[in-house]
Amino acid sequence: MTYTHKILGMVALSLLPFSLSAQSETEAFRLASPYEPAGSARFAALSGAMGAVGSDVSSLVRNPAGISLYRGANRLSLTLGAGFGSDRGSWYGTTTGTDLGTKFLFEEFYYQAGTNRATRGPLSFAFAVRNAGRFDRELNAEALLPKEGGFTSLADYAAGRTNNARYDNAGLQGVDRYFSLGYLQSTDAFSNAYVPWMSILGASSGWINQSGKRFHSNYIFNTDPNGNPYPQPSIGLPDKANLQLREKGSITDYDIALGYEANDALHFGTVLTLSSLDYELSSYYKETFRENSSLTLLNRKSVSGFGARLGLGMIYEVAEGLRLGASLYTPNFYSMKMDFQGEGHGVAQGKIGSAGTPKSAANAYNLRGPWRFGLSGAYVIGHHGILSADYEYSTLGHLRLTNASTDDYEQSDAGFEEDNARLKTNYQGVHTLRLGLEAMLTPRIALRGGYRYSSSPVKNPLLKGDQARTEALVSGPMVHYTLPDVQNSFSFGTGFRLTPSLSLDLAYIYTEAKARTFAFPYLNDYGTYLEASNADIQAGKVRPDALDGLKAINETNTRHKAVATLSFRF
Repeated sequence: MTYTHKILGMVALSLLPFSLSAQSETEAFRLASPYEPAGSARFAALSGAMGAVGSDVSSLVRNPAGISLYRGANRLSLTLGAGFGSDRGSWYGTTTGTDLGTKFLFEEFYYQAGTNRATRGPLSFAFAVRNAGRFDRELNAEALLPKEGGFTSLADYAAGRTNNARYDNAGLQGVDRYFSLGYLQSTDAFSNAYVPWMSILGASSGWINQSGKRFHSNYIFNTDPNGNPYPQPSIGLPDKANLQLREKGSITDYDIALGYEANDALHFGTVLTLSSLDYELSSYYKETFRENSSLTLLNRKSVSGFGARLGLGMIYEVAEGLRLGASLYTPNFYSMKMDFQGEGHGVAQGKIGSAGTPKSAANAYNLRGPWRFGLSGAYVIGHHGILSADYEYSTLGHLRLTNASTDDYEQSDAGFEEDNARLKTNYQGVHTLRLGLEAMLTPRIALRGGYRYSSSPVKNPLLKGDQARTEALVSGPMVHYTLPDVQNSFSFGTGFRLTPSLSLDLAYIYTEAKARTFAFPYLNDYGTYLEASNADIQAGKVRPDALDGLKAINETNTRHKAVATLSFRF
């Protein structure tokens, strides 16, 4: 028995089914990874490369010491934006796309009291509310699947999940009953901690059937895809597949920050950030087989959370005009509430079936986000301009799921051991480089440009490429998952000092992000072990069946955004 199956077997003895079905490594990664605030138009035009530039409150997300570089009295700033984009997916040679409509967006509002040694001393203060990342994605992918195969169906995946659960719980009293087709088709199965919800949806929707102890796909045909008769009925593969995803939501940050100017060259800062997260996902997946057979899976999920983190920073001017900075941000500790519903529908061997999860599958859990470490540099060329560069490392491989404070396993990772282990195995830290340039054409007009690059967070080589070779853990019936790759962003903008107290800044940002989405995970099906002798298993004569699933949908997501900032000094 593998380590994975030992863990799952232990978990099943202690947890309710909602805990088993509610969240996973792939969900934790998705919720923790979109942090890329736009901030003010100046910040956006420099692609966020403001860790050592400072002054602007938006720089709090790069280095909180920067606010002590603002020498003004008080400042109010409001940033609004508008954006649109497109999502393109390529799947088995078929490319489809969705254009997202224009949306008007709130980006940031802040109040700032600057450093003034003569009147207020070396302290500065800032309060800000900002958009810290958006979930905005719409994927509609279709594929004509090759007749020669090389993939498996969602029905095979559901059968494999059922076989593995039975194998994990071998010797359990009542296991024969729990993993009978009739029991899986009953409403009692949803309250059984040993039974995966995909098994229940698969059995009740007619996707899977049982032969002896082992489950298998119920899509059985008498002829092959070319119409040639089989010697005996055989399990068939789908001819077409369609996956539609719609994500929406946002993260809003509330910053309270203090800056301290030790002397003209040395600056310190700290920021307390409270975060509010809202996320919604709906999906539709369908496979079409011969003889008017099909299966359909629908999912709806909503997540809300509230969290907090602390940031610390320092900036030192090592020579005239040359500043170096360093920053550290603790993980965001989120308390999450989640609700989801799934539905399965099937037409197999002339029979129609359907099933749905309980009306409310509400659950609560905690999510610890990544640490972030930053290094920055800026060279101020007198009154002529600024060159800046920021490097950031985010520990996305060290995310952690734990139980909610209301659970019996308060603050522990009981039930999440395998998810947390997979987060370390499958994901790695992300390296981000930001470059910025500001040129002062006149004392009142500035031109700006910037570039950002973020590396891929996928670590495990078995998850790279178009075909996954290891399982990614998913939450309940929400079986599809996305692995982001590299991101590139280009920006430019301008700034105008309209009056001594009023400024207007404008920026445009273009972002291109690559990703791979899988309709359902790879799986090792241990059904071959269910009727084998223990001696054969120990001798290695029995092997699990590798269920490859479908190839990845290769996504290209592009976003265009324009932002404008109006600032008032008083």
